[in-house]
Amino acid sequence: MRSSPKAAAALTILALLVVAQAHAAAPLPKPPREATPQQAREAAERGLVFLQKDAEKWRKERQCATCHHGTMTVWAFEEAKSQGYAIDADAAADLTKWTVGRFFENLDKPRDKRPGWSMMNTPATYLAVMAVAVPGQRAVPAGDLKRIAGHLLRHQESDGSWAWSSAPAQNRPPPHFESDEVATLLGYLALGSQLAKDAKDNSAPREGRERATKWLAKNEPSRTTQTLSLWLFHDVRDGKPAKAIESRVAQLLSRQNRDGGWGQDRGLPSDAYATGQALYFLGLAGVKRDRGEVKRGVSFLVATQKEDGHWPMTPRGHKGEKPANNVAPITYLGSAWATLGLMRSVPREKQ
Repeated sequence: MRSSPKAAAALTILALLVVAQAHAAAPLPKPPREATPQQAREAAERGLVFLQKDAEKWRKERQCATCHHGTMTVWAFEEAKSQGYAIDADAAADLTKWTVGRFFENLDKPRDKRPGWSMMNTPATYLAVMAVAVPGQRAVPAGDLKRIAGHLLRHQESDGSWAWSSAPAQNRPPPHFESDEVATLLGYLALGSQLAKDAKDNSAPREGRERATKWLAKNEPSRTTQTLSLWLFHDVRDGKPAKAIESRVAQLLSRQNRDGGWGQDRGLPSDAYATGQALYFLGLAGVKRDRGEVKRGVSFLVATQKEDGHWPMTPRGHKGEKPANNVAPITYLGSAWATLGLMRSVPREKQ
């Protein structure tokens, strides 16, 4: 027996209402229980242990230093020392020497003109940004920072950007290789290590930053958690007025999810990478550590850490690309940012 069009329409509307009510009734993720400062410090310490052990394992099995098991290891060690966290000094020195040495082998070569080979040395760029974020760091001496600046100037595009997009999309997965906007912000910040009071002493780095500024002004901002975090640090380093900094802070805080964490982009679930990164740069901007949003972010990281010290992550791919099958790189990156965010938000009393 066939139903009438009106009856069918009524049934459709009823079904939609049932679905809508089911979604409305679905519980929202609850904020985690507030972590104590001691719990947060212990989570940071477990994160450091995981980073060291996993980096040593990667080095032994792969014999290569990378953006994840290389650069971020060094950054975490230097941040730990600056925030009063204990590390294995001998292991840190050995990993740092090996990592920096591998990254700097070909740093002074001319720009490779082959398609996809003209990208900036991303690990070296991150190390220079680390040097800006952790002024007391000793991993990368002044001479090497100058070499990184020279490399960046040789690899800057004619339009003022640094272009990760010159390489195939499958070779540069997000969020680490998120966009040319991220690459250009990193390049701009990295060149900041070469700015002296006398502009005549570093005209080339200044000119490179000015060209990057023009490109960034023309580029449509993506407003991901990562770009919001880097723009905040950009404005802090440039000495922008307090109101401008407050506006950047408000933008980043507005992206916090109900569970206390941040997702890599609007609508994405919270994860360790985005949450740790947001907390780290909020800390560099001078946001008070006892602020509610910071404490909720810390609590999210404490609640989601695994027993061995890592944080689970899900690989992503650029539009049209399949996510990588190997979860080790993104797991390490997420765990490194989470550890950095915790140490910056809840430092240890220095011995």
